[in-house]
Amino acid sequence: MKKKRFISLLTSFSIIATVLAGCGNETSGDSQTDSSANVSGGEQETVELTVWEVSRGADEFREEQEQAFLKEYPWIKLNKVVKEGDPGNDFYQAVSSGTAPDFIEASFTMIDKFIAAGVVEPLNGYMDSWDESGQFNETYLDMFTKDGNMYTLPNEISPMLFGYNKKLFKEAGIENPPANWDEALEIAKKINDPEKQIAGYATLTAEWTEWFFQYYVWQAGGDLTQENEDGTIELTFTDPAVIEAAEYYQELASSKVLQSDRTLKFGDLLTQFSQDKIAMMPFATDWIKDVANQGMDIDDIGLIIPPVGSSGEPVTAIGGSGYLINAKTSQAKKDAAWEYISWFMSNEQRTAFYENVAGKGALAPIILGRTDMSASDFGDFPEEYDQVLEEANDIGRFEFYGKADFASYVDRAVQKILADPNADPEKEFREAQELAEKEVLESFNELNKVE
Repeated sequence: MKKKRFISLLTSFSIIATVLAGCGNETSGDSQTDSSANVSGGEQETVELTVWEVSRGADEFREEQEQAFLKEYPWIKLNKVVKEGDPGNDFYQAVSSGTAPDFIEASFTMIDKFIAAGVVEPLNGYMDSWDESGQFNETYLDMFTKDGNMYTLPNEISPMLFGYNKKLFKEAGIENPPANWDEALEIAKKINDPEKQIAGYATLTAEWTEWFFQYYVWQAGGDLTQENEDGTIELTFTDPAVIEAAEYYQELASSKVLQSDRTLKFGDLLTQFSQDKIAMMPFATDWIKDVANQGMDIDDIGLIIPPVGSSGEPVTAIGGSGYLINAKTSQAKKDAAWEYISWFMSNEQRTAFYENVAGKGALAPIILGRTDMSASDFGDFPEEYDQVLEEANDIGRFEFYGKADFASYVDRAVQKILADPNADPEKEFREAQELAEKEVLESFNELNKVE
């Protein structure tokens, strides 16, 4: 295969950082000196937009881009407030207290909650009058359209896939990646080599174990929770698919193909993968740049849709982010927020952004929210990546409902069955569910119920 390069499209956190570069200050265009400015031949009152940002990842190019926006819209000022972590997590509470930003870029997993709570503004009117509105991925526009109202403008989408080390596969005489769980286990046994410290398979075992585990539950045809129409939740930790996924985990462990050091955390797994010490593991597209930056040859990084479980149906997680406007802010601020969003999401500005990122040589394939451009427009990358991204686009789903509140309970059960080969998965997950129901379920349902 011809060796190709591809662009880095930043994760949702870093995008927020670069789009809103700066730190806890107010910014305006050079001509913003009075309380109003002449726009399109008329006087327009100054509007100050409050925005949240993360301080890490500031980028000189994005600062220049922001200044260009403010010069074009001199009546808009930005009041930037540092908000570390994922700003979207605190948006709902901030709207209630009146301290929320006027617009925000939030992860897909949070948007439905915001829509149900009535805290985000429909974008129909804005989109209808924008000449670029037809250039966005309808799959993700429709995903967040409720009762005819469109609520978000999708930015970037990153699916969870399955990564394998082509070099290790070739050395073991294995031509094709696994199509299902059984094949993955057999391949792992062939590649696994304790003397060379090579693990045939890896998954999270020391932290965030529920993150990867949920994919196996889906592949077995089930889920960890069930969302009701009114926004409440039912826990399904003892669903047969959960138990089946747990038993597969135990089989991987008993076959001794998992990483021997169970204390390895997420970053450690990526490092081990980059050093040819892990043959296969769940793998998100934006991790390509991480292992490549640690010295791994891109041509050795294989990406496929995750192997199927007993359901026989391919499935994976889809992550992404979209822009939202605060429904509780003033009309003038809503209009100014749209000017900001549509300017930065225009073809001209996104093209400039991706060309700048591509020029830095960082690496990560990803699905773009706009359909009139793709990663391959800005740099070549392996053709197989194009294909697997297209497949993921059709089968991707969000992480299990209520993950932020119930993940720790799943995590404990997964760690127990991995630590003790004699542990009974059904017992461990039943006890985890009972504890979650006792400690969290009632308060979660009270908070999320939509009348």
